[in-house]
Amino acid sequence: MIAEPQSERRRRSRLQHKVRVIVSGTSLDGLNFVEDTDTITVSKHGAAVRTTYHLRLGQEVLVRVKENNRVAQFLVVWLGEPGTPSEGKAGLEWVDPRRFWGIDFAPEDWGKD
Repeated sequence: MIAEPQSERRRRSRLQHKVRVIVSGTSLDGLNFVEDTDTITVSKHGAAVRTTYHLRLGQEVLVRVKENNRVAQFLVVWLGEPGTPSEGKAGLEWVDPRRFWGIDFAPEDWGKD
């Protein structure tokens, strides 16, 4: 089976937007962690973050925005492959979607003719 390209599976556009966050959860080896990191991109449905921890798909993590202390629960839905430019990155999706990043996103029909 041929996997469809990542860009085709995306539901919404992403914005390159760096936000200082604290990500916490349990690493793949079962240890609790708290990591001071930043987002790479954000969307209405989640974010991509940098991480030095080994996570697993489907696990829940907490994300706290350092600037305003907003906290939300996310699922790990994508992991960068070792040895690629995506290594050390994780895609996170909301468990309970809400306005979180403090920015407005383009309307759903943006760019449609």
